[in-house]
Amino acid sequence: MSELHIHWKINRLDEGDEPDPRFAECLLEIEGRIECAGSTAGMVDAHYLFAEDPASATAFMELWDYDSSSCDVYEEITNQGLRKMHEPIPRFLDPASGILCVHFIGLRPPFRHIGMGREVMRELVRAMADPRIGLVLLNATPLQHMPCGYDDFDEEVRDLPWNPPEDDQEALMRHFIGWGMQRLPGTRFMIAAPETLA
Repeated sequence: MSELHIHWKINRLDEGDEPDPRFAECLLEIEGRIECAGSTAGMVDAHYLFAEDPASATAFMELWDYDSSSCDVYEEITNQGLRKMHEPIPRFLDPASGILCVHFIGLRPPFRHIGMGREVMRELVRAMADPRIGLVLLNATPLQHMPCGYDDFDEEVRDLPWNPPEDDQEALMRHFIGWGMQRLPGTRFMIAAPETLA
C-alpha cells in the first residue's frame, strides 16, 4: 500500500540516566496517526520496552510500572510469584529481550477489510522493532469492548460489531492468526516474532 503513511510520536517514559534509549533499558510510548492517500485512516498505539530481564522485579519497578497500560500488560503476561513470563514468551526473548507491545490498531470504516491493519503492523515493526526486540505482543481486545472505548475513539469504533465480548475477541484473534500470530493462552494477547510480521 504505497499511499499508506504513519506519523509517529515517541515519548520516553522511564527516568534512565542514559540520554540515548538505544544504549539503555527504556520504556517508550509510541503513538501513530495513520494516513492513506492524504486522508486520516486511523491510529495505532504501542510501547517499546527493553530490559535485560523484562520479568524481573527491577524491570517492573523501573519500567513497566511507569504507565498504567504497560503495568496491566506485565501483570497479565507474568507469573509474579516466579518472576517469569508465561510460556512461550521466554523462547521469543532469547537472546533479544525487548518487547514491542501493540495496544491497538484502530481503523476508520473506509479503510477496513482491505489489508491495511496488517500493513500498519508491518510498518510499525519495520520502524520500531530494532534488533533488541524479540517479541511483538498484540492486545486482541476489540476496540468497541475496551473500557471507555466509545469515549476514547470516534470513527475508529463506528460500525464495528457489537456481539458478546468473547465472540468479538475470538473473531479478532482468528483474524490475527492469519497474520502469523499465535495466542498467549489465558490472556487477551497474541504474540509473534518481529520477523514473522515484517
